[in-house]
Amino acid sequence: MCLVSVLGDSKYEYRSFTHILNTEDSVSFLAYGIELYARDVTGCTKLDCIHGITTRYEKINELLDILNRTQVYPCHFRDIVEDFLS
Repeated sequence: MCLVSVLGDSKYEYRSFTHILNTEDSVSFLAYGIELYARDVTGCTKLDCIHGITTRYEKINELLDILNRTQVYPCHFRDIVEDFLS
């Protein structure tokens, strides 16, 4: 465990990314996902990633705002995304 984690100064950063999703009917479309990073004095470490959350830019930005503003812990990341989409 690093010193920053012990001191409670670690910060989580959520970032959106785009990718192409293909359906079984060979239709492609742009989708947004979110990556979770832990930031500390040594830099950023990627902890998790969820693909294909939405195709709506406004929706992904709303979710990113919630995740970054409230500093959601990694163990709750997937549950928060699932709840947001339901």
